[in-house]
Amino acid sequence: MYQFDQVCSRLHTSCTKWDRYENRYQLHDVIPLWVADMDFACMPQIKEAMAKRLQHPIYGYTDPSDDVYQAIIEWEKRRHGITVKKEEIVLNTGVVYGFYALIEMLVKENEKVIVQPPVYPPFFNTPKSLCRKVIYSPLLHDENGWHMDFEGFEEHLKKDPSISLFLLCNPHNPTGNCYTLAEIERIIAICDRYHVWVISDEIHADIVMPNQHHVSALKCDASYHDHLIVLGSPTKTFNLAGLKISYAIIKNNALQAEFAAKAKASGLSSINIFGFEALICAYREGEQWNQACCTYIYENFQFLKHFIETYMPQVAFTIPQATYLAWLDFSKLRVPKDFASRLKWEGHVEVQEGSGFGSAYSSYQRINVACPRATLEEGMKRIYAWLKQHSYL
Repeated sequence: MYQFDQVCSRLHTSCTKWDRYENRYQLHDVIPLWVADMDFACMPQIKEAMAKRLQHPIYGYTDPSDDVYQAIIEWEKRRHGITVKKEEIVLNTGVVYGFYALIEMLVKENEKVIVQPPVYPPFFNTPKSLCRKVIYSPLLHDENGWHMDFEGFEEHLKKDPSISLFLLCNPHNPTGNCYTLAEIERIIAICDRYHVWVISDEIHADIVMPNQHHVSALKCDASYHDHLIVLGSPTKTFNLAGLKISYAIIKNNALQAEFAAKAKASGLSSINIFGFEALICAYREGEQWNQACCTYIYENFQFLKHFIETYMPQVAFTIPQATYLAWLDFSKLRVPKDFASRLKWEGHVEVQEGSGFGSAYSSYQRINVACPRATLEEGMKRIYAWLKQHSYL
């Protein structure tokens, strides 16, 4: 029904992912497998919903209707089993912008933020931009995958009472972990014990592979809710990043009111008029599209795994539980430190450097598989060709 195999050119649309090569580097014919947005056509119903609103000739200041809040409430209940009230929702233009405002509110200048690398770069770059120090509690990695280091994490909090906020990536980017309720409750209980706020970024919550399950942090015991903020959005799930719409769910009434006031004063809650229409449509009509999209992404992961096992078996890769992001370990090939840069300039394919997710992960590269299979195949062929040409395979 939905044509995820269809290649839809995004060139000359001011596309961050595709147009930067000619505009910034004077490069042509580069396959971008880096930034986390999809190369799939938008769900047709969303396009129709925005087109319907477009028919009205005035696009002035617009307040969110009750339908916006109700769509979020219904989606969170139906998909994630959590009960949300309208007064607990604060709309904002993006999860990272939400980070910025909340860190500024909750973390004093002499306090610190703790994160779990390897992790999405804004998790440590955003606090640093606000002159807040960052404490790193790395995930553990073994033959069974990536895991939280609960003992090491608690040791950080025990030794340093200036840590006041934990940024939880759930599902985790870039490893693709879906944490269990037991894991979430354990880490939040540790934070509660040391009076540390928890922000759970759940933007990838609906991009989950077959037989896997996302657990929202709000499934934890209600006694922890007063110090917990969950950030969600339809933008990753339905590829709507350009429409700038996301939301925070805050059960603490005083914090919700403070953040809502800050968001309004700063313009953070000034959502694009078409973002409202897209969210309502996505959350009310998008489950079938989302399911089909996740199935296609999983098939792309299977293709990627087969390609790697066939042509570059020294590269370590496990299909993630969630996200459309592959976390590949090239350490056995001993590729150079400028591997990603040389791939871009010489191989005409761009991946996301692992060192951007933490300095200890330079042997890793992150690859986005949310694209038509022909695009993914061409990108992988170029990576393979570069490795062969330079005798790494």
